[in-house]
Amino acid sequence: MPITYLSGDPFLTRMQTLAFGYNAQARSENDPLGAQLQQRYPAALATYRKQAHSGRVKAGDVWIWRETTPRMALFVVRDSVVGATRPRYVDRVALQLVRDYQLTGIQSLAIAPPGRDGEWESIKEVLELVLNACPFPLVVYEKYVPGVDAEA
Repeated sequence: MPITYLSGDPFLTRMQTLAFGYNAQARSENDPLGAQLQQRYPAALATYRKQAHSGRVKAGDVWIWRETTPRMALFVVRDSVVGATRPRYVDRVALQLVRDYQLTGIQSLAIAPPGRDGEWESIKEVLELVLNACPFPLVVYEKYVPGVDAEA
């Protein structure tokens, strides 16, 4: 299915899984979306932090928390909270999604803005290349706009 691009609030998605770009050091992201993520999913982020610090999560991995609706996934696309989003990690995450979506049970996916300002074009290129052939509905939020239901 083709990717649908939106601007709005990914926390209002009706997709089964909601994904965020995150860092391998498990440090809180310093932006409005990261603050909302911390507020809404504290148990998930605490569990992720333990796994990241024990070496079970690395850059390029997909980490899924199934205890919420929608499910929450972290795409580990940065080495650190201050590091850049790496296209090679976005590529690994995308390939893993396409390869393992049935194993992980993903039936539909919304991706919150996965990069920072200035990184979007290179990220979008990778997503287009790999994820356009996904067999499930896929929404990518290009811009975070709190409180706006873009899927309505």
